[in-house]
Amino acid sequence: MKRKLCIIFFAAAFLLLTGFCLKPAFSGTAVVEQQRAQVELVYNGHTYRYTDTFIEPTDHLVAEQIHTRRINAPLSEKLKMCETIAATGGDYKKAMLYPFPLLEKTMAEIVSSINTSPVDSEIKFHPQRKPMFTITREKTGCEVVEETLYREIYLGLKHGVKKPIQIRPKILAARVTALDNVPLTSLRARFCTDYASSSEARKNNIALSLSKINGTVLAPGAEFSFNKTVGRRTAENGFKTSKIILCGEYVDGVGGGVCQASSTVYNAALLADMSVTQARPHSLLPSYVQPSFDAMVNSGSSDLIFTNSSSSCVFIRALANGKRAEIEIYGAPMPYKISTESITLAAAEPPPDKEEIDHQYKYLSPESFPGERMRIAQGHGALKSEGYLVYRDHAGNFIKRTQIRKDTYQSLAGTVMIAP
Repeated sequence: MKRKLCIIFFAAAFLLLTGFCLKPAFSGTAVVEQQRAQVELVYNGHTYRYTDTFIEPTDHLVAEQIHTRRINAPLSEKLKMCETIAATGGDYKKAMLYPFPLLEKTMAEIVSSINTSPVDSEIKFHPQRKPMFTITREKTGCEVVEETLYREIYLGLKHGVKKPIQIRPKILAARVTALDNVPLTSLRARFCTDYASSSEARKNNIALSLSKINGTVLAPGAEFSFNKTVGRRTAENGFKTSKIILCGEYVDGVGGGVCQASSTVYNAALLADMSVTQARPHSLLPSYVQPSFDAMVNSGSSDLIFTNSSSSCVFIRALANGKRAEIEIYGAPMPYKISTESITLAAAEPPPDKEEIDHQYKYLSPESFPGERMRIAQGHGALKSEGYLVYRDHAGNFIKRTQIRKDTYQSLAGTVMIAP
């Protein structure tokens, strides 16, 4: 008996001295590590690698999760867990991340580096250049279909496929292409008025107000306000003193001529099929547009307002060359053509001329004969008018005629200067 005990004691001592120790089979890392998942995923020349690693529990709760989810189990057991979850209605992403939680980090890297949003084509408006419009090309986007990729990773591991998995992202098309945008730069309307005979101050005011409008882009449903766009007509803002209509008379005022700019814009807006919500007549009939087609503005209560009622942006080009004020409105092609029609309902005779002595020889020369006369302003009688829009198809066939206004203009006496 003593001999047997001695043999056992020496055998145990030998094992301890030679470094041999007994370990539980489930904790043998060499066996477990050999069965860890390794996956390569390739896209556009770039390789993404995932290697399943052994997770050391930090506390008993983590240890419980590792045990329940089979996170440190051999690969075959982990795949069996995935199969069970997928079979019960779970998606492959949920099934794979249950026993392979570290796979989510690799997938996040793939998604962040591959996913890109599509870029729509855009219209750039340069009213002072040729060409006025540049249209950018659209760009497609990419989106990794995670569910599909998780499924391919699962099947690759299940069947022991050694070759890399090709990532095939979903191509995302742009909503707006360059071909979509090309027709949206069509000329919808053009309207011009003449101001060649105006004073230099009046010409300045017309050109300045139009320069502030030039390049305006209105989105669908957006509102255009003349007063907000042009700003207050003051000397500080660059406007000069010229004749304005006030209480049925022509008087000097800062910003004279701006109403010709607003009336030019108004007529172009009508022809471009914009929805005009505010346009007021002058008390006196101006000479640069037909009756019922003027638009009086001031910095206070009167404004020209219209809304872009089309389904795409409209682009406004406003030009003044010292002789003509011109407005062009571009956008989607119109299904019809619009023209304006002014009807005079009643017109009275002009009142007698006002006669003034030109003591300062402002209009007549000092060499003029005494009593020589010069007309400097034409008079006109009171007038009632109506304004209509006439719609025709592109072949010229009549569609409809719509009344938009009915106005009354006061009479105005002409002015005659007499040499002293």
